[in-house]
Amino acid sequence: MSFIHSIKFRFTIWYLLVLAVLLTALSVGVYFYLSRSLYRSLDDSLELRSTQLADFPAILETIRQGQFQEELGEIVVLYFYSANQSREVSPTGISIPLSDEFISQAIAGTGLFTTIETAEGEGLRMLAVPVDLGIPELPGEPAPSIPPVLLVIGRSTEQIDQALAGLVRTLIIAVPLAMALAAGGGIFLARRALKPVDQIAQTAQEIEESDLSQRINVNTKDELGRLAATLNQMIARLERAFQRQKQFTSDASHELRAPLAVIEAESSLALQKERPPGDYRQSLETISQETRQMSSLIDQLLTLARADAGKEQWNFTEVNLGKLISNLSADVEVLCQEKGLVCQLGEPPDLVVKGDEGRLRELFMNLLDNAIRYTPPPGTVSVSLSREGQMAMVTVKDTGVGIPAEDIPFIFDRFYRVDKSRSRAEGGTGLGLAICKHIAEAHGGKIEVESQVGAGSTFSVRLPLLPP
Repeated sequence: MSFIHSIKFRFTIWYLLVLAVLLTALSVGVYFYLSRSLYRSLDDSLELRSTQLADFPAILETIRQGQFQEELGEIVVLYFYSANQSREVSPTGISIPLSDEFISQAIAGTGLFTTIETAEGEGLRMLAVPVDLGIPELPGEPAPSIPPVLLVIGRSTEQIDQALAGLVRTLIIAVPLAMALAAGGGIFLARRALKPVDQIAQTAQEIEESDLSQRINVNTKDELGRLAATLNQMIARLERAFQRQKQFTSDASHELRAPLAVIEAESSLALQKERPPGDYRQSLETISQETRQMSSLIDQLLTLARADAGKEQWNFTEVNLGKLISNLSADVEVLCQEKGLVCQLGEPPDLVVKGDEGRLRELFMNLLDNAIRYTPPPGTVSVSLSREGQMAMVTVKDTGVGIPAEDIPFIFDRFYRVDKSRSRAEGGTGLGLAICKHIAEAHGGKIEVESQVGAGSTFSVRLPLLPP
């Protein structure tokens, strides 16, 4: 990927734009602040100097006579304003071009600042203040007629201009240099900050369907670290899903291989030579039995496949669990009598849940079928229904062979059997309890088991009751 199309480039450009705006604003602010400070300092010095001169009539008289000794870099001029005309007196003979309008405004006020430019292009900062020459009145004589007098003091702004020009030159060099350094630092920091993104992309490219064991190695605690941890969790879920899919395919193939092998063997044996009708009948019965077993397995596989794909069709209605279990009692009693077992069913209360009656019937029949299948005669299979808070609990208990403690955590896994050889002989597929768990969870409930080898098992299904 080209650098100019990368996030690092856009991040650096935005960073430089913001920095350029800030540096420009800072430079302008510094320039105007320094300019105002320097001119303010110069104005203060002019005000102080004007006060020193205006308070001493003798000094003003010296200026009027052209005998005043000015300080270095200073210009002092007296303006006599009469009949809308002005006359200036300067000890050094320097003429300062001030307009009559400015002079009249200064005489009418207490002081006025202005900046002018001489013929040589030099800037002068001027302060004009009206003054009193202090000529005394003689006894018995009329007061002398004295035209208005304006004291003008000027000093060069060359040093201020040089300082501001130096500042501008410094900023012109410093700001681009700072931008260049910031660009280099921004690219470095962007690459360093976004380095985990490159690691994430590289690891993602290396991960394939056949190998999902790799993980993104990003050990930061920032947003990218959390992203890497989230992606690692997603990859772990995908790995488990692929493993379950592979295991599911392998188990399904293994389960289907056995009945197909039996069907093939029986059909081949029946076709090898002429046999008595009884042998043909026996072969057909074996083939039919294996076909039913395979059909049941395929139905269960389709149920779980639809569940995994989220395409199951549910018909949720109000279901009376008491009536549902009572209706199951007839079938359960028949199955128990055929195997010589005792069926115990109390009077179930009327507890109503919201669910799919057909799937709930399948759930309880699977549990009862397992209880009957793995309980040797003379044994007992019992069913009870009770209420626990806002939950209805259906309990299926038997006095069968029980389940070893080390197998209990896995009995709801697909194709898991405690005794694989006996389960196949009993006609089990290893999917019944997995389907039971799926149905219970789809109804917002859960299924649990307690068992002891040789003492039987107790399966408990808890389902949320329908609010009144």
